[in-house]
Amino acid sequence: MPIIVVDQEKTVAALAARLVKTRTSKAAKERAAQAIREANPGLDLDRLRPGMIVFVPRPPEAREDVPDVVTEALAPLFDQIRTELDALIRTANSALEADTAEREATAEILDAEAVQAAAQNDPLLQYNLERVRQTLADDGQSAVESTESLINGTEQWYTDLDDLSTLW
Repeated sequence: MPIIVVDQEKTVAALAARLVKTRTSKAAKERAAQAIREANPGLDLDRLRPGMIVFVPRPPEAREDVPDVVTEALAPLFDQIRTELDALIRTANSALEADTAEREATAEILDAEAVQAAAQNDPLLQYNLERVRQTLADDGQSAVESTESLINGTEQWYTDLDDLSTLW
């Protein structure tokens, strides 16, 4: 339900008149005023003050140019959240690329001629090199899976954010 901040209106009738189209019938204005009263049972709507926050059901006769305070306040927040989710995805992909490059560089060192020559004469070194290679492969697979999981999660977050933004 939209929320509006009282400006200069002193009564619920004046507030209803502000919210409906100019050439709206008196009966429609009264229905709008009654709907506002029903949506705000705890407020003294006969003595409105500037800055009061009022729930406003949207009648069919509502003007399109009346701003909704909640939407105005939350739209930039949702935009910022989307921007941060985009940055999270970019950062995750960059981290995966850097991690992959580091593992590839390490694998190249392990495959260097000097290291291989040393491993031929040392069974323990050979065993350790194989374990490190296996760890690099396992870590590479885990990094890809973690990044994919994060990206899939952000897709759900985008969906949830879109759903959340339609609640009022």
